[in-house]
Amino acid sequence: IERDEFMQNTLSVWEFQPESAKKVGHPAPFPEELPKRLIELYTFEEDLVLDPFCGVGTTCVAAKNLGRKWVGYDISKEYIKAARARMADLETLFS
Repeated sequence: IERDEFMQNTLSVWEFQPESAKKVGHPAPFPEELPKRLIELYTFEEDLVLDPFCGVGTTCVAAKNLGRKWVGYDISKEYIKAARARMADLETLFS
């Protein structure tokens, strides 16, 4: 990442908009910006990002958008279905 983005992402307090629970189909979603910043800070392109509690796949979406490989799993079949749908939508956008 660029110097200015690195400096912004390493501040003590981050501010970004919350995610809509209705939009992603999860009662407690976090915005994509949260995993995006962490992935940018701690991984390189083509690295593997693992999310063992992926819910509806927000971290997987961020990883995909940043050119990382990703693996996510969850115990809720409903959330896995939603995560797969989000990733399929991304595949459509990138093809």
